[in-house]
Amino acid sequence: MHAVADRRPAAIGGQVARHPLFSPGETEALGAEFWRACTTVIVPAGTKRYAADLPDARILLVQRGVVLVRAPGGSGVRSMIVCRCSAGAVLPPLEGAEAIQSLTDAWVTAVPASVWPRLLSLPETAARLVAGLEETLLAQRESARALASVRHVDRVRRQLIELARDHGRVCRDGIRIDLPLTHDLIADMVGCARETATRAFDELQRAGFVARRGRFYRLLVSPESLGA
Repeated sequence: MHAVADRRPAAIGGQVARHPLFSPGETEALGAEFWRACTTVIVPAGTKRYAADLPDARILLVQRGVVLVRAPGGSGVRSMIVCRCSAGAVLPPLEGAEAIQSLTDAWVTAVPASVWPRLLSLPETAARLVAGLEETLLAQRESARALASVRHVDRVRRQLIELARDHGRVCRDGIRIDLPLTHDLIADMVGCARETATRAFDELQRAGFVARRGRFYRLLVSPESLGA
């Protein structure tokens, strides 16, 4: 279990850090009592929190940062990243050996079952919650669909394009992905060994598609091409 310092009430002295999913009016309508019942877990960049590290929850709200959901593999099989979420995302609670891994400093708020009905009692809030869960489900479906590509270099290219769409910043010679990525991490996103991901990166670099500077990657393409 991680240190208590990693946790804090979602409401302190009546002050609530608004979740990106909800409007200020919805945050106020839920009330300080609701937020005091919730717990916000701080997940520093590069760390993991397993199901056992998190408070019991009916649902998880990503308050800040970018997190990955990691699912365990079978015997002798490495774990795999099944979903990538940013601030505003809604996640079901983790189970078993599942874990949240942060790419940036993140806050994840656990909503306990005791106040779950409060979320559902506000029609607009409930609709936003369903929409958030739908978005997470679609992201997981896209991750699974990407595995249909037989060639690993195509999987890696597709993953880099998705990362650039969601977290890219246009620069002079392309689009910089403002996340600390490693070959290990990309391998777990596309379902291959690290060595295979490295070979795919080498091929993409030779083709002039991607370049690396430190821990950050740049796609050497125009922003318009990402929507193609």
